Amino acid sequence: MKTITAENGYSKEEQAQFLARLERACIDNPELPPTFVANCLLSLSESKFDELLPFASCDKRI
Repeated sequence: MKTITAENGYSKEEQAQFLARLERACIDNPELPPTFVANCLLSLSESKFDELLPFASCDKRI
């Protein structure tokens, strides 16, 4: 499981923001396991990061 740590490229501020979002999400959704909520938030943050990267094709015709 991927974690929000400095070893994975997350700053202290990003870690604090993630923990605040996780806490709010767990309070809003007490029926869901915290691990599930954390994994969902991680997936969302990774998918948003991928949207910021421009597509670079290996095919020079594109």
